[in-house]
Amino acid sequence: MKTIIISSIILLFVNIYPQVREIESRSYFKQGDFEVNFSTNLGVGFQSVERSNSTDYNPYYYQNEGRPFIFLISAAIGVCIIDGLTVEPEFDINMITDAEISTSILANVIYNFNIPRKEIYPFLKLGFGFSNYRSDYYYYSNGDNSLDTGVLNLGAGLKIVYSSGMALKLEINYKRYSYSNTYNDYYYDQYSYEINALVEALSLSIGYSILF
Repeated sequence: MKTIIISSIILLFVNIYPQVREIESRSYFKQGDFEVNFSTNLGVGFQSVERSNSTDYNPYYYQNEGRPFIFLISAAIGVCIIDGLTVEPEFDINMITDAEISTSILANVIYNFNIPRKEIYPFLKLGFGFSNYRSDYYYYSNGDNSLDTGVLNLGAGLKIVYSSGMALKLEINYKRYSYSNTYNDYYYDQYSYEINALVEALSLSIGYSILF
């Protein structure tokens, strides 16, 4: 009788344990999974621009600060290289009110955390890239639209799966645009000027993800 009871307990444990493991394992963001993201960012930027020359004749220095409104449309494709860890190229269209429309190309690394038995995935994002964003100093680039503005991209948020393969994506995002260049102004004189610009943008991102 004791042998029968022990055998039954072992069989019950063997049957239940794989089911518990299956419930607790992540449903998405597993190695080999893909993700397509679309989102809109709304926020504010903190801008600082310095322009100067170092000549003895007619020295020049100008500093400007501003608070540009931030409006971005983003698209990204990610691939999960190990469980939870996604590599994601991102393309942004920067529709910032004090500048011409510009673009950014970023490379992100994202870790998606797993909450057992919940279809909620908190995530952290780190990325770097380049943009042709100029803000109110773009007219000093001599019409050059090169992607020579460096971008640091940080984010934290949630992906909430609401149906099979679809998720709502909420994110607090920080982007740091930094630009430095020397340009020549031959229209009035023959001086070289230096420009250093920094825009720190904080925004709320709302979008959706297609998971497969």
